[in-house]
Amino acid sequence: MRKSIIAAGLLLSASVLSVSCSGFLDENPTTSLSEASVYGSEDALEAQIAGVLSKFYGSYMMQGYMNEYLHTASGLLMWKGQRKNDNWTDGLKLTKYSTSSPNQSWYGQLYSAINACNRLLDNLPASPVDSDFKKEIEGEALFYRSVLYFYLVRMYGDVPLILTCPKTIEETNNPRTAWYKVYCQIIKDLDTAESSMRDYASAEALAPGQGRPCRWAATAMKSSVYLTVASILTSFEADPEDQFFDISKDAALVAEGKLPRTPDFSPAGISSAKDAWKLCYNTAEKVITEGPYSLAPDYRLLFRWTEPEDFLLSERIFVLQTTNQGTSENRLAKMSLPIFPYGSSNYTTPNNNPGRFRPSRFLFQKFAADNGGKLGDESKGTGNIYVSCADPRFDASFIHTSWIRLDTGKKLVMYPSQGTIRSSDGTNCMPYFKKYLDPSYDATAGAADFYLMRLAEIYLNSAEAAANLSQTPGDDYWAKALSRVEDLHRRARQSTDSGEPALFPSWADRVFEDRQELVNAIVWERAYEMCGEGHEYFDTHRYGAKWLAKVIAEPLNGFLALPEQGPGDDPDKEPGIFRYNYVENIYPTDPAELRKSLLCAFPTNTEGTFNTAIDITSDQNDFFWQ
Repeated sequence: MRKSIIAAGLLLSASVLSVSCSGFLDENPTTSLSEASVYGSEDALEAQIAGVLSKFYGSYMMQGYMNEYLHTASGLLMWKGQRKNDNWTDGLKLTKYSTSSPNQSWYGQLYSAINACNRLLDNLPASPVDSDFKKEIEGEALFYRSVLYFYLVRMYGDVPLILTCPKTIEETNNPRTAWYKVYCQIIKDLDTAESSMRDYASAEALAPGQGRPCRWAATAMKSSVYLTVASILTSFEADPEDQFFDISKDAALVAEGKLPRTPDFSPAGISSAKDAWKLCYNTAEKVITEGPYSLAPDYRLLFRWTEPEDFLLSERIFVLQTTNQGTSENRLAKMSLPIFPYGSSNYTTPNNNPGRFRPSRFLFQKFAADNGGKLGDESKGTGNIYVSCADPRFDASFIHTSWIRLDTGKKLVMYPSQGTIRSSDGTNCMPYFKKYLDPSYDATAGAADFYLMRLAEIYLNSAEAAANLSQTPGDDYWAKALSRVEDLHRRARQSTDSGEPALFPSWADRVFEDRQELVNAIVWERAYEMCGEGHEYFDTHRYGAKWLAKVIAEPLNGFLALPEQGPGDDPDKEPGIFRYNYVENIYPTDPAELRKSLLCAFPTNTEGTFNTAIDITSDQNDFFWQ
């Protein structure tokens, strides 16, 4: 019976299936709901699209455990405490293993949300509702489905591409579709969404301040999809053995009647990395210059969470809201903040597992080094590390140096203060993220939202595309890349209490020798501007194995080898952050080995056990190794 209720590798509710997928599993009892009541009015369709969006709020989705588990595989986030099972330590290989329970869970929740999209799309044609209204709902459902597949394809490469709700048990068995075909479908869906969804004013009138996406969100999302495709093609064109797919298998695959590994993006109008970069640039610039969005005047307003206008900022493109009304947890706050954090309303209820995802020391130090950071005091053991940063985004993003327990009023020192450098105390050995601290947070609920996409990302998309299109330092594309970064730097420098602009961030005195150096700097800007917002894993994995080795893995290992990261004079008393949280591991640096880390391993326990179209021994990731 269990197999009879699996659709696309997911356990689905039989009662829902009997309503939503006519003819599927007729042996199951139907609900009292009729097709007419579910899809027969505008209000009913609005309820259905709200149900689709609610799927984004799963515990393992974007604002949930992905932050704790997935993005620690970027090297830029770290987890709390010494944990040695695969749920955490696979992150030290810059990937997630197939046996990792979070890997299996978010795979399932992503497909559950896709099934909700397909269920609605399948039933729309028969709905008696006005065709223009149905077109808007269709566009929004396609937008959500494209976002969900964008997450899946970046994590796993080839994934089952399911575009309709299964109506028979056999239809629940779906093979993996070539990764580039998935990207082409994402772009196709976004094209339709872009022309069909509500405009900005209509979306806001329907759901004021709720961050509900409009047609411009589809345009913005396309720029990010093009960015990822362009990054992959850039490394592939430079070295065909640098990406996650193995073209040496092409002849054998074609002989078996399967698609080759060599990418074919022609359905999306892309024949080269340059094509993709041009599409990324043009699409991003269209959003910036013609769209309804604008940058918040002060970076800190994006994470203030106190005033009504904070939730109406025109920088918000696609937002997952949390609330202090009702019973839903604010997982972002719960998993990122210290216990009883000052600035919250939590005087009495302990958060028993605080700080589950944290900025890594490596990110903290590099952020400060690149943005006017100040070194500490040699006499206090902090002479070799940065203890502060002149960039206002730094203090808006991190809790560091000390914090106050609201319940006791006690001030506690933390990294990078004296005495915390080699400490293995999970409370104070690393900074915390500050972005999700809001005054209403009480250890469960709160009002801090998750920016699945905001306008700053589009500025950075434009800058990175322009840098890649530049032919020589100083040309028009080069100047545009610098200009778009400066737009964000200017906003950041103005984000001060004094009214006087800060000195950093600024590239006024910085010289980039070549295009690659500029591109790398822009990728790091993404880490500084959007740290803790769910981009880290994807940004460190799209440029290929050699880039991952040179820009992330090798510097990480060098950082972890510094004296302040190791044990003190008495390792038993001061085991050091390296020994405590990194379990005496180092990051892989061999490009051949790192090709295995460019994707998460396919979650065989979830999909392979029940999906007969997938053979877990022969139909795995090209570099499946766990």
